[in-house]
Amino acid sequence: MTTAVSHPSHNSSHSGPDNASGPTLAQFEREWHLWHAGRERELQTEHGWLSLTWFSWLGEEPAAIADLPGRWSTHDGAAVLRAQADDGLSIDGEAVDGEVTATVPEAGSLNWVQHGHRLVELVLRGGRYAIRLRDPSAASRTKFEGVPTFPLSQEWVLPGRYTPFDDPWVVQVATARQDLLQSATILGTVTIEFGATAYELAASTGKDGALTLAFRDTTNGIETAPWRAVASSVPDQEGRVTIDFNRAVNFPFAFSAFGTCPAPVEGNRLPIAVAAGEKLPR
Repeated sequence: MTTAVSHPSHNSSHSGPDNASGPTLAQFEREWHLWHAGRERELQTEHGWLSLTWFSWLGEEPAAIADLPGRWSTHDGAAVLRAQADDGLSIDGEAVDGEVTATVPEAGSLNWVQHGHRLVELVLRGGRYAIRLRDPSAASRTKFEGVPTFPLSQEWVLPGRYTPFDDPWVVQVATARQDLLQSATILGTVTIEFGATAYELAASTGKDGALTLAFRDTTNGIETAPWRAVASSVPDQEGRVTIDFNRAVNFPFAFSAFGTCPAPVEGNRLPIAVAAGEKLPR
C-alpha cells in the first residue's frame, strides 16, 4: 500500500516547532518523557512482557510443561489441567486438586493459574491453545535498563487522513512464530502526507478510538526490531489524524522469544529509515 515517501525535512508542511497551534518544544519533550517513562513502567510490571520465560502449545495428550507441576492438555475445545493439591498450583487462591478447564477467544488470553509468584497465561492462537509462563524473577525483567530510542524530534510528527473501508478486511498475516499465522482485521487506510509526497498504511483498531499502524522500515534488523507499531490520534469527523513516530514502539516479541505478535500486512513496508521511536532493546 506504500506510495512514494520522502524523508522528513525542515521544509515540510506538517505541524512542527514553528506551528503556533502546536505544543512548544518544551511541552513536546516533557509530554514524550512522561509517556516514555510510563511505557517502561508498564513493561516492567510484575507479570508484564519482560517476565515471559516459556511458551508451549498444548496437545491432546496430558503432558508436563517446562518445570511446572501437573499435566496440561486440550480436550473438546478447552484447555485442561490435571493436578494435585500438593503440586502448589492455584486459581484465584484456591488450590487445584483434580481437573480444571478453561477457554479463551481467538487472540485472547487468560491469567489462568498461579504457581508461587509465577503466572501461567492461557492463550488461543490460530485455533490452538498454548500456555506462557510469566516469572517476575526473569532476567529480562530484573536486569531491564530501559528501552533505547532515537533522538526526539518534532519532524517525525506527521499529519494524515484516515479512510475507513465500508466493511473491515480480515487478512492472514505472519507472526513472530514460524509455526503460526493469525488473522488481522484492517479497518481502513491512513494516508500520511509529507510535503509533496505521501504513503498509505493499513490501520487496525487501537486504544480509545485511536488507530494502530504496524509497519516495517529500512532500520529493521539493524537498529530496530523486525517491525514496530505506532498509534494515531483519534480521527476527527473529516478523518484527520496525527501520527507521532517518536512514539513508535516494539512489539513484545522484541523483548522475548515467547511473543506471538502479528506482523504488519505486506503493504505496510516503508522504503525509508524511520529514525524515530524505540530501538532494539539492549
